[in-house]
Amino acid sequence: MKNKKEYLFPLILLYLALMCLYVSYTFIIKDYNITKSIYQPYKTFLQISPFDHWNVFITLFKGIFGVAGFIAFLLNRKVINPWNTLFLVITILEIALNFFVWAENFKDFSVYVSFTGIIVSAVLFAALSYFYFRGASFKKIFPQIILGLLLTVLSYNLH
Repeated sequence: MKNKKEYLFPLILLYLALMCLYVSYTFIIKDYNITKSIYQPYKTFLQISPFDHWNVFITLFKGIFGVAGFIAFLLNRKVINPWNTLFLVITILEIALNFFVWAENFKDFSVYVSFTGIIVSAVLFAALSYFYFRGASFKKIFPQIILGLLLTVLSYNLH
């Protein structure tokens, strides 16, 4: 049973990262359709990135970092690694940006789904971050936090 628990958290992160890569791929090849993806399983989590602001860069970053984090976990059996830290930090910062910068958009009923997606994503990543960062040393992850902040701000300025 302990072995299953050891793999659960990295598998959740891998699943979320693969969703990011899939949506980035469909967006890049211009096969992405916001209306047909409303009922897809990745809709709620990923709509914080490209749906409202057509920002594909941050979703691509998150996907690459999440998959690299899973590979690093398989190689050295450490859940806390720079790639997973970047994945979580970028997503948390993105959720925070959506809450604080685009809060006035939530008054309009037409973005209700986006608001719901951000709330669900915030709860999901608050739980994931709690389990991840409670065992991390702040000194070791500080560079990844700064890099995640810079990549998030850069990505939002590029779109």
